[in-house]
Amino acid sequence: MSMLKNRVDQLCGDRSALPKNQERLVFDEPWQGRAFGLALALAEQGAYQWDEFRASLISNIGAWDKTHTPDDPDWHYYQHWLASLEELAMDKALVTPESLNARTQEFLERRRDEVI
Repeated sequence: MSMLKNRVDQLCGDRSALPKNQERLVFDEPWQGRAFGLALALAEQGAYQWDEFRASLISNIGAWDKTHTPDDPDWHYYQHWLASLEELAMDKALVTPESLNARTQEFLERRRDEVI
């Protein structure tokens, strides 16, 4: 078993909700894997407790479920993951809303290159 799989199992516990294919995590876009790794790394480094992230993710998904049908084609698991990560990072003062918005705008306008 790989070290990454061990860490994911330790932090995430029940991985049944994570998108996967034959027990491998599935990312449709590079940013999804980065957001996944960043959330794990921040929890591992003590920026927040993993249960705080899980609660945020559950809350985000619950809010979506209240306003959308189960077959809504706009459903994207990692959009909720990213929203949860952003909210928690702001709640923990790891990033300000202004700096997050500025960086987002830079990427949207292609004024900032991807780091990884």
